[in-house]
Parts: sequence; structure tokens; C-alpha cells
Amino acid sequence: MIAPARPKPRYAFWGGITLALVAMTAWSAKGVGVDFIGMLCNIGGGKRLLVESFPPDFGFLPRLFKPFLETLQIALIGSVIGGILAIPVAVLAARPVSPNGLVWFLDRNFMNIMRTLPDLFWAMLFATAVGFGPLAGALALTVFTVAVISKLFSESIEAIDTNLPEAIRAAGGNWIEMVRFGALPQVWPQYASYLMYAFELNVRSSMVLGLVGAGGLGMILESQRSNFEYERVSLIILVVLVAVLAIEQLSGAIRRRLA
Repeated sequence: MIAPARPKPRYAFWGGITLALVAMTAWSAKGVGVDFIGMLCNIGGGKRLLVESFPPDFGFLPRLFKPFLETLQIALIGSVIGGILAIPVAVLAARPVSPNGLVWFLDRNFMNIMRTLPDLFWAMLFATAVGFGPLAGALALTVFTVAVISKLFSESIEAIDTNLPEAIRAAGGNWIEMVRFGALPQVWPQYASYLMYAFELNVRSSMVLGLVGAGGLGMILESQRSNFEYERVSLIILVVLVAVLAIEQLSGAIRRRLA
């Protein structure tokens, strides 16, 4: 039996790709003003910051209980409401089940707009509309969750086996019945996985949104940083790290059960 010929190495192709990446990286570094010598000269400031941040001030821990619960509540509301709203957005953006080309085109562009605007923009927008606090953060994360889940979920719907939806339509089923009984049952496990992933992201994002007045631990973090209480800042970061790791382990276990 003759062994199949091995493909010839494409040294020129991969060499060109490597050179292009190196050139673009160097060009970008120059554009943003990367100065390795300056970074080395200022390394003492970073070392001093680390020294001032440890050990964490565990006496400040009881004061973090309420803001931490607020952070979880913001992330939970954003994940649940955003996850629900993402279902129709994803369905209309999936070619196999979208009612027509115009609906697909408009919904796809709507999704693109939502993903283009960052969560900090939505937080500032809602903070202006409803006032500073956790409600603004929850609304911002709701929009962020819709943008994330609708994109991932629509791609999952586009990969379904279309025989079942077509059979339902051929048997006289309407569009809603086709989606409900033919398409969505094939992708519910992926949807649950995306929802847990979005919750993980929202716990992290709620920290950043708090920096612009959207409630939660982020507001406490910003106030302690402004007062140069770095040992308290390190404690807040440690609390968030433990929470994120716990949520990641829980969501990973749930995703494995659904797989």
C-alpha cells in the first residue's frame, strides 16, 4: 500500500504571515507609544503599589457584603432578562428559521449595532436616564447579554438539522410551531451554556460598570482607589476573584451535565 504523499511545507507562506504580523505589531507599538525603557525605569512605582496593596485589609470585608450582593443581583438580572430577550433576536437572525431576507438583514444589523457599542457606553447612557445606581448597571448588562447571547445562539440555530423544521412546515405547521418544535429543541443545551457564560462575564463586567456609577463593588473599588487605600483595593479584587472562580466552576459543571 502506497503511503499518501506528505504535503510540502509552505515555508514562504508562513514566513510571509509571520513577517506581516511582526511588522503590524511593531507599527502598532509605535503608534501607541510603547516605551520598554520607560517601563523598566518606572518599574519601581509598580513595585511600590504592590507593596502597599499587601496584605489585604480583611477588616474591611464586612463592608463588602452588601455591595457584593448588589453586584451578583446586577449580574443575575442582566443575565436572565437579557437571556430571555436574546431568544427572539437570535431566531430572527438565523437564516434557516428567519421569516424572510428583510427580517434577517434588519435583525443582523441590529445585533451588530448592539455589539459595536461597549457596555460602558450603555452604563453611562442608563445612568443618565435613570440615575446612578444598580438599576443602570442592570439595564446595561441586559443589553450586553442580549448582544452576546443573540450572536452565539443565532449561529447555533444556523447549524441545526433543517429536516425537522421543514417536516413541520410540510405537515401544515406555522412559523411559530416550526421554531418551537423543530428548531429550538435542538439548541437548548447550547443556549443554557451561553447563558451561564454570560453570567460569568456579567459578574466581571459589573465591577467595571461600577466605576461609572452603576452600583455594586465597582463603586467601592473606585472610592478606595481614589483614596489610595490599596490594601482595600486588593481585598475587593480578591473577593471578586474568588466569586468568579466559584461561578466558573459551577457553570462548568452545569455545562458538562448539559453536553
